[in-house]
Amino acid sequence: VFMDNNVLGCDHGLQQIEEMGNEKVWVDFNQGLDARLIDKDVAQLLARLHWIRFIRVACDTISMVPVVIDAAQKMVNAGISRSRLWCYVLVQNVKQAHKIVTTLDKWGITPFAQPYRDYDGGEPTEEQKHFARWVNCKQLFKSCSWDAYDRRRQI
Repeated sequence: VFMDNNVLGCDHGLQQIEEMGNEKVWVDFNQGLDARLIDKDVAQLLARLHWIRFIRVACDTISMVPVVIDAAQKMVNAGISRSRLWCYVLVQNVKQAHKIVTTLDKWGITPFAQPYRDYDGGEPTEEQKHFARWVNCKQLFKSCSWDAYDRRRQI
């Protein structure tokens, strides 16, 4: 289990991934890979690995959605199953986060919502936490809409 969220950003990290692709080891980059660095060659390297569970990337803003989808498509084209694709979603603005998670879900990428905490120790809002619960509890996420779930809180 690797906790280096920038392993794709250096030649040494790519070399390690290439070496692991030749070994019978199971791997997990649990901090999330940088989707901006996943090109066709990197996707092919990642496809050679034995994954413990998910291949994680991150989407902190709505502008990152096309980048994440492009990286996902490259990984799928390299032979990685969509069911392995997982994305951290930073929840600052719930309306924007909702657009992100529904778009990712339509592409077969499993979203995981992380409510924003500021550097001064500020706690997430109740709405951010409520939204994250809806996204991260897959039984809720797959069985009811955000609007229906949110209405229950307001009753």
